[in-house]
Amino acid sequence: MNIESQNDRNTILIVDDDATNLKFIQEILKDNYKIYAAPSGERALLFLQKKTPDLILLDIEMPGMNGYEVIMEIKRNPVWGEIPVIFLTSQDGRDKEEKGLALGAVDYITKPISPGVVKARVALHMELRSYRKNLEQLVENKTAQIQKTQDSVMQILSDVTAYRDNETGAHIKRTTLFCRVLVDNLLKIKYPGYVISKEYAENIVNAAKIHDMGKVAVPDGILLKPGRLTQREFEIIKMHTIYGAKILESAIENLGDDSFFLFVARELIETHHERWDGTGYPKGLMADEIPVSGRVMALADVYDALISRRPYKEPFSHEEALKLIFEESGDHFDPVLLEISEEVMAEFAKIAKEYRDEEYYMKMLV
Repeated sequence: MNIESQNDRNTILIVDDDATNLKFIQEILKDNYKIYAAPSGERALLFLQKKTPDLILLDIEMPGMNGYEVIMEIKRNPVWGEIPVIFLTSQDGRDKEEKGLALGAVDYITKPISPGVVKARVALHMELRSYRKNLEQLVENKTAQIQKTQDSVMQILSDVTAYRDNETGAHIKRTTLFCRVLVDNLLKIKYPGYVISKEYAENIVNAAKIHDMGKVAVPDGILLKPGRLTQREFEIIKMHTIYGAKILESAIENLGDDSFFLFVARELIETHHERWDGTGYPKGLMADEIPVSGRVMALADVYDALISRRPYKEPFSHEEALKLIFEESGDHFDPVLLEISEEVMAEFAKIAKEYRDEEYYMKMLV
């Protein structure tokens, strides 16, 4: 057998204090597997710190650490926990077999050892392990493909919004990155009451790209007006939160359980203009009634509005923008979110500098 095929062979660790048993089992399996032997439980655990085998044959009755103690240590370790363990037991060890299976063993082989039984049991569990690993890889690949599709959908909707509104190209990029900074911080610090899942965090970042999607339903004369809006025009602009949420409703209904990413997008779109004190729109939600996605987006959105040039105002500096935002703590913004995010918001200035309006160009359709 050449070196390459030897390296490709599955590995087995045999743990038994009886040297005769070790040698006998090794002879049975050596033609098909790469075999390692440990004469004690302690030596087996030392071996595992250096190498992870594909399967372990473990004797129960051993001096020092017995097989039960060894498997408990194996299952306690996240790196070793998935290694299938087959116990080696005596013929009168029915109770031992039950205890071993309860501790996580996948099978047992009774002594005296039968070569045919050893080969068959080992081959079966190697095949099952291979099948499980292949299945996990298929699931991982499918999940990655779904995520890629979701990201593409969000990007398409983001581009549609940007083409529609001449102010949103760099705005979308900056606010998405601001949200990334905020949710990554929440994931890191795990502050009580603000613990979010990684999936929810990623969906917030993706949804930030389309937070103003509802503006596609706002008339051009209002959306593209260069000066200040009248009160009536502002009321129409405010409807973009409702329009955006409604655009996603049918897709959410059609996708059912697979629509979590769109559900998060809808709640963010609908609530990112709500205020902590209940004076926001469209529903006048207050405090914890506003989902975390909406609170995060509100902070990113207002900061960007403050540092951006508008026909009716000059841009504020980073320091001036933060000062104004913190003055609104408990009124416009979630005071706890502000407090736990203050340190990382220093990164906002770097993002704003890198993606300035005058230097940022959207990819336009040709």
